[in-house]
Amino acid sequence: MFQQATLALLALLLLVAVAAGQAGLALICALLLVTAGVAGLWSRWALARVGYERRLSQSRAFPGDELELSIRLTNRKLLPLASLQILDRLPANLAVDGRVLSTGAGQAGMLERRTSLRWYESVVWRYRLRPKARGAYRIGPAQLLSGDPFGLYTSEATAETYSTLLVYPRLLSLAELGLPARNPLGDTRAHSLLRDPLRVIGVRDYAPSDPLKDVHWAATARTGSLQSRVYEPTTARVLALFLDLDTFEYYYEGIDPELVERMISAAATLGQEGLEAGYAVGLYANGAPAEHEHLARLPPGRSPAQLGLIMETLARLTAYSVTTMAHLLRLTAAELHPGATVLLVGSVNSEPIRAALLRLRGLGYQVAWLYMGAGEGPRVPGVRVYRA
Repeated sequence: MFQQATLALLALLLLVAVAAGQAGLALICALLLVTAGVAGLWSRWALARVGYERRLSQSRAFPGDELELSIRLTNRKLLPLASLQILDRLPANLAVDGRVLSTGAGQAGMLERRTSLRWYESVVWRYRLRPKARGAYRIGPAQLLSGDPFGLYTSEATAETYSTLLVYPRLLSLAELGLPARNPLGDTRAHSLLRDPLRVIGVRDYAPSDPLKDVHWAATARTGSLQSRVYEPTTARVLALFLDLDTFEYYYEGIDPELVERMISAAATLGQEGLEAGYAVGLYANGAPAEHEHLARLPPGRSPAQLGLIMETLARLTAYSVTTMAHLLRLTAAELHPGATVLLVGSVNSEPIRAALLRLRGLGYQVAWLYMGAGEGPRVPGVRVYRA
């Protein structure tokens, strides 16, 4: 309120009043100058040693879960605060106490609160926070606004305090995906027996169909005729989940956000089902997690932590692709475990994708397609197609 020019004018009036013997005017000018000085010092020190803490009851959640958001303000000095305003930045898709603070992708809302703090006093506020959609959210920073008791000056500070919340994709039922409740990933007994390259159990005479890498050269030298290794048979229990984020065949057609989210939820559901069925589950998507440039790729695994890794990767995934699914299928074919089950989740029925799946089928992989697009479902020889 008091600018430098105003203070200079008051000082000049004080000198004139004293020189003219106007005691009343001199007293008023002196009181205003003292008030301005006290208010300025008060405002300068108002936000010093003010602590701001924000806590979430959990850092992982599903859409619709209810969490507790607690905020603690602490005044760690003798100087009280007559007024303190808090503006805490919250991402979109987070509802606080039943109200959504902002709407629209990419927009942030403000959680606002006002209070006063005495010397060495703390206050705690608790809110019910409910995430509306999957994603990786960061809450903060918070802006603190205060001033002097007379309302002449204001001071502002930023509390660089951040809280992170990871919201997993919503899980769907098998019925919603059009999959049978019994053996939704197919009959595991139909998996062919494979050779375990780490377990050689003997040798036999070489056959023209044997690859050269299977030739046992030591046994060949000993017997004088070509000999091939005999491997211990094993059953493949590997599920490679491929998620196609495209919702239209051509990029200029845009994306369908609701369909993308449904396909991500389907991939999360199938990942969970596969791990529960005893598969080593891997995830490959033609998109990238937020704040990363590389494609989302998780090697197959069946450890207790694998489901968490799959859910976290899907939670952070952006809603658009960076390459075509046909290209990703061709790129990843050499990395797949022999005899693995390849399960594609997608909604684009294009010729390149069908050709890539046919190639995988020709290489001996079990191939299935959960088709979530509109219109007639794809028909690919040797590929099981499910309609969601």
